[in-house]
Amino acid sequence: MSTTNRRLETLSLLQARPGISATQLAERLGVTERTARRDVAQLRELGYRIDAEAGRTGGYRLASGHAMPPLLLDADEVAAVALGLRTAVAVDGLDAAATTALAKLTQVVPSRWRTRLSALADVEARSEQPGRHADRDVLIPLALACRANEAVRIRHRRHDAVAARPVDVQPHRLVALRRRWYLVACPRGADRWAVYALDRIDHVQPLGTRFPAPQPLTDAAAYVTDALAHGPWRHRIRVLVHTSADLVRDMVDPSVATVIDTGDECELHLGTDDLDWAARWLAYLNLDLDVIEPVELTDHLHGLGRWLLDRYPTSADG
Repeated sequence: MSTTNRRLETLSLLQARPGISATQLAERLGVTERTARRDVAQLRELGYRIDAEAGRTGGYRLASGHAMPPLLLDADEVAAVALGLRTAVAVDGLDAAATTALAKLTQVVPSRWRTRLSALADVEARSEQPGRHADRDVLIPLALACRANEAVRIRHRRHDAVAARPVDVQPHRLVALRRRWYLVACPRGADRWAVYALDRIDHVQPLGTRFPAPQPLTDAAAYVTDALAHGPWRHRIRVLVHTSADLVRDMVDPSVATVIDTGDECELHLGTDDLDWAARWLAYLNLDLDVIEPVELTDHLHGLGRWLLDRYPTSADG
């Protein structure tokens, strides 16, 4: 191993194993402890901040500095980063940045990995819901506010409203789900977390303060999933499905409906503003089921059935 490669490997070990000792470095690199210490000293001269702690439990740590050291990634990690740049949740205004970042990554990786990157560059990532992207001027300030635990004023448009309105919130987490971004935050004066779709937010203003908020969530993604399935919908739907809960869970996105195990059968709970959509979705599942509530859903299922019979008559109907 050349001196340059050994020092790059030293950086990689320092990054992957904070607190590694000179003895462990020497063993991993196949050199003497004196050589390992000398390599650390040379890296410090090059500007890398490497802290050392004395004692039996001490070791070297690569500290954060003013300049970012080279990224030390293996082949699989490079592939993961490249694929993430191609298939990340869409954010308006960052498409060009993702493209240039991938180009820069291709330039600095070893030549033997470039074929893999070229193949990944051909991957096309299209949003499942065109026009429902988060804006970078919304996403980035909200990410910073979540990290700083700083309250913000957002201009948010509810799903049933035409115009956006200002709302002061204490942010908690950003969640990416089904190729859309959501903010989990507590409105000022409220005592529970709420979920806001970022594509419905058009402005973010930091307030330089903090608002009282509930206890942090242990699983923000699960909270968003549940909120989407059981949010402030006009209709709360319960249907009894005459098959096992495990089978239905394999078919149903948890952000659309919740499966309740009742033994040999199960219930589906979901919310919607559109009973026609609910009828079509239940028909798509192709399961034996009975409507528990609302009773009007049965009429919509009958209407869908009549429309299908009229639209696609059998040959006997002539």
